[in-house]
Amino acid sequence: MGNYILSTGKIPFFCCGIYMGIRFIAIALLVFVGFYLFKKMRSPRSTTEKQPSKDKMVSCSVCKVHIPENEAIMQNGKIYCSKECV
Repeated sequence: MGNYILSTGKIPFFCCGIYMGIRFIAIALLVFVGFYLFKKMRSPRSTTEKQPSKDKMVSCSVCKVHIPENEAIMQNGKIYCSKECV
């Protein structure tokens, strides 16, 4: 291989092919990670987000509004969302 480089002045393709592929993959991976981190840093962070209720949702017998079961008013086996609906 040394004589080939000296006689032609060119590096044969099989000498650098694997390393060029690995270098390309490494650069592409760095670009992807950098882009991902950039987008993640730019997205607005809301620390006051409400967590979804884990309670079962029930429907009001009168107005059909869905409310968490722990906030519902139960009378005579029926479910109501507020005193106005009772």
